[in-house]
Amino acid sequence: MSFSPNKRGIRYDYSSYSCPLGLPESSARVLADTGIFTTEPDRNCTALRKKIAAFEGVQPENIVCGNSAAELVYRTVVGLRPQKGLICAPANGEYKQILLDNGCDVSEYLLPQENNFALTTEFVDYIDRDTDMVIVCSPNYPTGELITPYTLGIIAERCRDNNTILVCDERYLQLVRNSGRFSAKKCAGPHIIVLRSVSDSFGMAGIGLSYAVFAAEKIAGIVSAAGHTPPVSTPAQLAGAAALDDEVYLKRAGRILTDERRFLSEQLTRIGIMVYPSQANFLLFRCELPLDELLAKRGIRIRSFAEMNGLGQGYFGAAVRRRADSKRLVAEIEHILRVREYMSL
Repeated sequence: MSFSPNKRGIRYDYSSYSCPLGLPESSARVLADTGIFTTEPDRNCTALRKKIAAFEGVQPENIVCGNSAAELVYRTVVGLRPQKGLICAPANGEYKQILLDNGCDVSEYLLPQENNFALTTEFVDYIDRDTDMVIVCSPNYPTGELITPYTLGIIAERCRDNNTILVCDERYLQLVRNSGRFSAKKCAGPHIIVLRSVSDSFGMAGIGLSYAVFAAEKIAGIVSAAGHTPPVSTPAQLAGAAALDDEVYLKRAGRILTDERRFLSEQLTRIGIMVYPSQANFLLFRCELPLDELLAKRGIRIRSFAEMNGLGQGYFGAAVRRRADSKRLVAEIEHILRVREYMSL
């Protein structure tokens, strides 16, 4: 995970939540052909949507591709024009801003810290007939908590009864073991939209590729035609299609990340850091010290959530990586804690 230092001297980046296994070999072979970088992209992503449709078990007409999950949310909001939206906090702040920028009144449901920020069925009490769109994340960013199948089913049912669009951001779900049982795709109704990220799931952070799975072809068509966004690049389309052919990559990634997440959580807890439960490929933790600034001085980047609603000062996030990377992060934090303890004597 080492790379050339930038002007701030960062050498190790734990702020990227893309799968740490790197490119699937099938995608790497595709990208080795430099000719694809000079080929005009298919704006309709025809071949890619067929590949995704087969992978997801739906029809190509129910798939819309984009460069990022945020872009797909933008096109969904522009196309469907919700007047009242409901989101959770803490969660991805981009979605709130997209809704606000398009004239939508936004309500935020604060996830209870005492329940480790887990989303429960109490959330459905905030969904009424005036709610046009609900956006949730599973696993939630930045907490890493999954929505249980039961809770997700109750939310989907309430949304269906109130004619509310339910957008479920599952960009990190495919890196969770047995992910299929947690997906909103299992919920019934034409109102469901599921977001996925090939970039994050298959270790291709530098190649923007996400897609949305729509339960209703009509809604997919509306969203596909909405918004003025750049097409998905040819390299992203071809590398993404190749990644979906790798039948073992996601299973291997889920197995490795489960073990590495447990190790990193246990080691951070051992040195006195408060770590929140996570089922994702990242951890949320607390520390009274400005860890992001102190680690940056030592060439390491983590995420700070000081400005995120529902969190604030002292909340940080780090990606789950390989064992050597986790040991490095823990050792650096432990060094900082010991120095501060010594200076306070």
